[in-house]
Amino acid sequence: MAFLSVSAKEKIHIEELKQLLYENAIGDKLSTDQTMVTNICHVEALQRTKAALDSVSEGLVNPVTSDFLAMDIKQALHYLGEITGQVTTDDLLENIFRKFCIGK
Repeated sequence: MAFLSVSAKEKIHIEELKQLLYENAIGDKLSTDQTMVTNICHVEALQRTKAALDSVSEGLVNPVTSDFLAMDIKQALHYLGEITGQVTTDDLLENIFRKFCIGK
């Protein structure tokens, strides 16, 4: 790790600090063919989407009725809707109340 003297007041080595932070945090780990998700709610929604789509894949390999496949697909679309804004505020509030028992 490098040593760098910095002064926010005098604005000394601020750009160097930014560069050093970037190199230590990301460096060459990020490429243009990858996507970085920085919002924890979006990460969780993507994880739930993947789980729902995994259920769809499993249902195609070990055949289940189309009703079950449709439910899993609808669930995946719902989770993607949380990211794109297609899920209403009421849906989000219901989710918050259900998870955290606010107001009980």
